[in-house]
Amino acid sequence: MNPPSGYYRQLLRNDCPEVRIAFTHTPIYGCKVIPSGPILSILDESNDPYAKFYSNGLRNGSLVTIVENSVNRVYRNNGELYFTT
Repeated sequence: MNPPSGYYRQLLRNDCPEVRIAFTHTPIYGCKVIPSGPILSILDESNDPYAKFYSNGLRNGSLVTIVENSVNRVYRNNGELYFTT
């Protein structure tokens, strides 16, 4: 039984609002992988039925915890916006 899309945000709302959980088979750009240990401890303590889906996925490698990369330098020129990587 798979949870609805983005359901993990309800589980992590107060503890880690910037963390996202993504499938490893889908390429995602502009993000970096972070250790999943703290997220696993939150999911393991949850009584929510979908928490087990996410914790199992993180443990078996089908899911990964990520955060978006921050853009520190932004260049603007006459209505144009340039980001550095």
